[in-house]
Amino acid sequence: MRGSRRRSARYVEAVVADASAGQAWDVWEADFEILATIADDDSARRFLQSTSIGLDDRIQAVQRAAGDSISARGLGLLRLLADQREVDLTQEVARRYREAADEAQNVDRVHVTTATSLDDEELSDLRDRLTAPGRTLRLTTDIDPALLGGFVVRRGDDVLDLSVHARLQALASTLR
Repeated sequence: MRGSRRRSARYVEAVVADASAGQAWDVWEADFEILATIADDDSARRFLQSTSIGLDDRIQAVQRAAGDSISARGLGLLRLLADQREVDLTQEVARRYREAADEAQNVDRVHVTTATSLDDEELSDLRDRLTAPGRTLRLTTDIDPALLGGFVVRRGDDVLDLSVHARLQALASTLR
């Protein structure tokens, strides 16, 4: 585990330096979405790490499949990962890159799950309440009717569960 962290840290350091120098934070984030999807697929990962097919052919196949959705930067990183047979590090590199990019750009990623959909006014109010001074908020939402009411807010590893479902579970625990 320690070795993979060190290896992924080298890639992250290089990508962050490139993103910072070229103000390419969003380009890299989009590339990592594609790269993570590729790395999640067992057959794609095996294909990229295959030694029976030339590296150029493997990268060209990805480029044809991804089209304009991946940049030359992203393909360059994929080439390096494939050449070093470290495609399995992609998820870790992507995760660590997002953390570094968010820190460098003062971004907070918050995910809110509600029992019902939020209208524009509720969403705007939520965004205003969650945005910290001097920071940019990237808010994502989804709906889970099992919550019964209320909401769950996730910011990094922090979770604030104000759902009716959680309250009922807490009440049931205290009654036992």
